[in-house]
Amino acid sequence: MAHALRYLILALCCGGVLSAAEPAPAGAQAVRFTVFSPRAVNWLTFTPRAGQAPKPLVLYPTARSPRYDYIGAMPLRITDAKTNTVVAEVTVPREISTALILLVPLDPAPAAGLRYQTYVLDDTAARQAAGSLAIINFSGLELAGTLDGKPLALTSGLNAVTPLGRSATLTLRTTVKNRTYQAYAGNVELGKNERALLLLLPPFYRGSLEVQSRLLIDAPGGVRGAGGRP
Repeated sequence: MAHALRYLILALCCGGVLSAAEPAPAGAQAVRFTVFSPRAVNWLTFTPRAGQAPKPLVLYPTARSPRYDYIGAMPLRITDAKTNTVVAEVTVPREISTALILLVPLDPAPAAGLRYQTYVLDDTAARQAAGSLAIINFSGLELAGTLDGKPLALTSGLNAVTPLGRSATLTLRTTVKNRTYQAYAGNVELGKNERALLLLLPPFYRGSLEVQSRLLIDAPGGVRGAGGRP
């Protein structure tokens, strides 16, 4: 599964705002990004540009973070403010200028060194427009079901963006030893100009087949607060 998720990056590729007109140093990249982690994360910082002071990353439990700007070489390093140690490294492909960075805690947590696996998605409206649903299957299960009654089969990692309209019902099942079990059921409700990203995570309890989920709703190019809406 880890190999498939790394392939996802290749395939898809609160501080002051840096001027879009300000040129990046030779060899550097300019990236605007948001961050999300499926687990509670605090005390993280990054350095927006060489010579500047570290800035805190504010993460929300059910939505993308505020938008941040970075100009510099890759990887972008995320640091634990308490220990000043690097806990995540993010390499954003050059073709991506607006990114969503997913921080997935390593399990078991290492005693030292990097603590997060990182995944980078192109977060532009060109990749996912309003009125659509994207699903990332990190659950480790083979999932299939229906979206508003239409058949839907998921692969590991990022799946194709699906037009949604304003609302839909999603039901997913998995098959174990020739028996089918419900793994997820939920509704997606979108406001005007909104889109949805559904993260499917491994079951909380060992042996369970009910996946964990995080539903992120935002407006392409807009800034959303906790909960995904203003």
